[in-house]
Amino acid sequence: MSTRSEIAIQNEDGSIESIYCHSDGYLSYMGVLLNGYYNSFEKAKSIINENDCSALAPTIAESRFYNSWRGENTKAKNFYSEYVFMSELADNIFAEYIYLFKEGQWFVSELKMIEENPKDNYLHCMGYHTKLIPLSDALSKVKKPYPFEEVAWYGSINKAYRRKKKRTR
Repeated sequence: MSTRSEIAIQNEDGSIESIYCHSDGYLSYMGVLLNGYYNSFEKAKSIINENDCSALAPTIAESRFYNSWRGENTKAKNFYSEYVFMSELADNIFAEYIYLFKEGQWFVSELKMIEENPKDNYLHCMGYHTKLIPLSDALSKVKKPYPFEEVAWYGSINKAYRRKKKRTR
């Protein structure tokens, strides 16, 4: 099962644009990746411009975005404000992490599950997203960050997928 996340930017007018990312949304991977490789508004916006993704890698070219990778037609979601954005995701227990680039840095919110779930709850689980905190604060607690410099498997997966796709045409 994947650790899903929502990746977002706050524009100058306060509006939010966000995309869904299916894989590796946990702090020791996605948090480290965003903080290390996409640490400016322009770089964060480059992710949003590609729309929803299966997996994000250190470069846009190595990443797997549904539109370019599988020919889908996903679109970034737009929200009037941060409050509306977080409210819309309040009941979404599928985005385990929410990453938001604003004020020149990344922030993160984590999904927490409520242990004392009422027995008559139809969905059998209850959760909420924490308030956004600076990603740098959250990363200070990560014991073993993902070793991006040592691993380069996204590029090979994309190349293998493109070779397979050419053979099947």
